[in-house]
Amino acid sequence: MFSIPKDEIKRKGFHLLSLVYVFGYWYLPKNFVILGLIVAIIIVALLEYGRFKVPAFNNFLKNNFKGFYRFEEADKISAVVWTLLGALIAILMFSNKYMVFASFLYLSFGDAVAALVGRTFGKHKTFAGKSLEGSLSCLAVCFMSGLFLFNWRFALTGAVIAMIIEAVPWKLSDNFWMQIINAGILTLISTFMVWVK
Repeated sequence: MFSIPKDEIKRKGFHLLSLVYVFGYWYLPKNFVILGLIVAIIIVALLEYGRFKVPAFNNFLKNNFKGFYRFEEADKISAVVWTLLGALIAILMFSNKYMVFASFLYLSFGDAVAALVGRTFGKHKTFAGKSLEGSLSCLAVCFMSGLFLFNWRFALTGAVIAMIIEAVPWKLSDNFWMQIINAGILTLISTFMVWVK
């Protein structure tokens, strides 16, 4: 019998809060979302600074918010900062709303499912050290997400790209790179592919 690690469920549940800016980007004015992200980054950065400067505060967060911080993040910048920063850069760099929105969906759903499936069922390691099961689940979820925006061929192309990017062991955080690189590659591909929609 398989069981999903409780800490990972907490983390990915918290991760889904990113849907606030994801759907905000789709429905609200772009400048409003940019301003909101900047404010959020400042607030989170100040909390992170306080966490590093005041050991008691850091211990309080680690003890009371288990699952939100992975062990390796205890003394490093949390993934929340990288997630927000990656979203902001993606919005500022790329103007195609569909491509940026797709990259947000890939992170919010594809990356979350990959982690849950990989940590629960992952038995076969890929070249990058992550599990094949997690990568394939990322592919499936990203493909389904892409179908809401593109035709099946472009959705499949985007899902494959997202799966590869998610599988790479980035030095900073895949929460940062997935949004930027996915949005960039999708934008590039859409300029010479006639079968986007």
